[in-house]
Amino acid sequence: AGIVAAAEKNISAIERLEIDNTTGPLITSTIYEGFRMLGDALLTAEGFETEGKDHHTEMIGRLMQLKVSTDRSLLVLDDLRRKRNKINYDGYLPTEDEVKDAVAIKNSLWKPLLAEVKSIIKR
Repeated sequence: AGIVAAAEKNISAIERLEIDNTTGPLITSTIYEGFRMLGDALLTAEGFETEGKDHHTEMIGRLMQLKVSTDRSLLVLDDLRRKRNKINYDGYLPTEDEVKDAVAIKNSLWKPLLAEVKSIIKR
């Protein structure tokens, strides 16, 4: 559960940031990492080792399998993963609209996925 608490702290921290051209990459990457950490915690709780070349894809993929009610498709998590990769590996600077979309994804999906992951981990 430590990784879930860390993810919650990271998401809480970026919620206080104003969106601008210096914070955009940090906000977008941190939102993605929060979801990735939930996937990691879930896979770990289920007895899977989350390492290797495709481990991020596996973590996000596991989250996308959850049955939660949201107003956005969980498939947007994979789009967020690709955007974060462009930021981290290519030095991409997301536009203000892209950062706002990442925040909208967090606003739509974070609480339901967090609650579901916590529920599964407790079982």
